[in-house]
Amino acid sequence: MKYVIIGGSAAAISAVEAIRSVDEHSTIDLFSDEKIPLFSRVLLPYYVAEQLSKPMLNFRSADFFDEFKVTPHIGVRIESVSPDANTVQTEDGNTYKYDKLLLATGGDAIVPKIQGVDKQGITPLKTIADADRVLNMKASKAVVIGAGSIGVESAISLLKRGMKVTLIEQLGQILPTVFDQEAASIIQKVIEDMGVEVITGERAVEFKGNSRVMAVATRDITVDCDLVLLAVGIRPAVGLARAAGVEIGELGGIKTDSRMRTSIQNIYAAGDVCETFDIARNTHYVNAIWPMAVEEGRVAGLNMAGRKAVFPGSVRMNSIGNFVGFPAMSVGVTHPDECTYAEEECYFEEIKNRTKNTYKKIILKNGCIVGGIFVGQTQKSGIITMLMRKQVDVSEVIPALMSPNLNFMDVLPVLRRHGDIFAEPEFKEIMDTGL
Repeated sequence: MKYVIIGGSAAAISAVEAIRSVDEHSTIDLFSDEKIPLFSRVLLPYYVAEQLSKPMLNFRSADFFDEFKVTPHIGVRIESVSPDANTVQTEDGNTYKYDKLLLATGGDAIVPKIQGVDKQGITPLKTIADADRVLNMKASKAVVIGAGSIGVESAISLLKRGMKVTLIEQLGQILPTVFDQEAASIIQKVIEDMGVEVITGERAVEFKGNSRVMAVATRDITVDCDLVLLAVGIRPAVGLARAAGVEIGELGGIKTDSRMRTSIQNIYAAGDVCETFDIARNTHYVNAIWPMAVEEGRVAGLNMAGRKAVFPGSVRMNSIGNFVGFPAMSVGVTHPDECTYAEEECYFEEIKNRTKNTYKKIILKNGCIVGGIFVGQTQKSGIITMLMRKQVDVSEVIPALMSPNLNFMDVLPVLRRHGDIFAEPEFKEIMDTGL
C-alpha cells in the first residue's frame, strides 16, 4: 500500500498516526508547501506577540517523521492530482503513485479586493512567513481588518508588541459569527479596556499611501497606520481537488461522507478544506477548527488503512478566553437564523441568563441544544456540548442547565432516559451508580 498525504498540519499528522496504528510498514509520502513543518497555526498570534519562540509553535517533536516512517517533502507543492492514474505531480515535475490519497490542504487566507491591497505593510496571518513578516516590520500604528477570532487575537498580539491598534469590522459587532450582540459587547469592552480601538459598522474601501500603506480609508473615516493585518476569513483550499474532479460542496469545501471519503474512489479529505456533517445544523458545513481537523484526520487515516471508522459529525467551537484574558466561548450555532435548513415544524428557543460579569445563552431546537454562548464563566460548558452532540431533548433539565452550579448529576435523568444513546463506558459507569 502506498499512502500520499497532501498537507502538513493537524488533519494530516493525525491521519499519519491513525494509519500507523493499523499499518506499520506501508510507505507514506507527505507533501507540505510550508517550509517549516509541524507548527500550530493557532499559536501564531502568540508568536507575533513575542510570547512564544518559533520552536514552541511545534505540536509534534522534530523526529516525528522518522518515528512514524514518513517520507516528508517539506516546502514541496503538489501541482496536480490524476485520479485515473492514481498519481500526484509536484511543481518540479516529479510523479508519485498512490493507492490512498488524503487531501488535507487546509484553507487560504482571504485577501479582499480593496484598492491598494498590494501595498507594502499589508499582510494576512496564516503562515510562518506571514508571522515573520509581521515580526520584522518596524511599525507603530496597526490596523486589523476583520474582527473575527483571528482578528481579535491579532489585534491583541500587536498591542502587546507596543503598537497603537485599531480593529475595524464592517458588521455591527465584533466576533459576528462567534457570539451574539450581547456577548460581543462584553468582550468588546474588555479589549477596549486593554487599549484596542474598535470600530464597527465600517468597511475599508482603500489603503492609502505610495508603495507602502500609510492609512486605511472607510466610507466615513481615515485611520493612519504603517501596518495592516488582514483577518477577513479563511476559505477552503480546494484548487487541487476541483481540478481533479472531486465534488465541491455548496459552501466551497470538499464534500465528504462519514468515513471522510470524497466523490472519487481512494481519495479522502480532512481538516479545514472539507465540508462534514454538522450535528447542530443537521447539514454539511465547514467547521475549520483544530479539534475537528484532528478527529477528521484520524477517521480518514483509519479508513485509508482498511479499518472502518465513522466521523459522528462536527461541532463548531470557538474560544478566545486564553488570549483575551477573559473566559468566553461558543459552541454550535449562536443565532437561530443560522438554522435556515430547519424544517417548517421546528421551533426555536433562546434561553439567556445575564449577571454583571457573566452571560450565558442556550439555543434549543425542538427541545434539543443546537448552540450555546458562555462569557465570564465557561467551566461547565462541556456538559452543554456533550448534550448537544447527542441531540437529546433536555426540556426537563433547563433550569439546571442555566444554573451557575450545574454539575453532571443534574443531567443524569436525561442520560438514563436515553441510555441507548449514551452507551459509552464512561456514561454507563455513572448511570450504574444508583444515584
